[in-house]
Amino acid sequence: MSDDIDNKVINLFNRSSDNENSIRQRFFKGFQYVKILKDENGNYFKEEALRDYAKKCYFIITVMKNNGIGVALYKYKVPYSSLLDFFNVFRNNGLYGEIIDIERYIPEDLA
Repeated sequence: MSDDIDNKVINLFNRSSDNENSIRQRFFKGFQYVKILKDENGNYFKEEALRDYAKKCYFIITVMKNNGIGVALYKYKVPYSSLLDFFNVFRNNGLYGEIIDIERYIPEDLA
């Protein structure tokens, strides 16, 4: 079963350019990214549908902080609309610690 799951996982950054029309690997200011033009079915993305979906998502950001006795993990539930604000507060030293993980949380009522 594990092998079956591994075969379904796609690593976009190691992928050969077998579908040049839909996936292109590039770099911007030293960061690697992948440009995806179409969905898995070959359809172009719909801007409004993607925006509506994103508005319903949250991000669970795990921050490691030293509390004097040791370290503790703090998990922040950040809505999509506040994600950049959270990072700005963190960057401007309004929040100390080290970001350990960022996980997208999708409410179960989304299909």
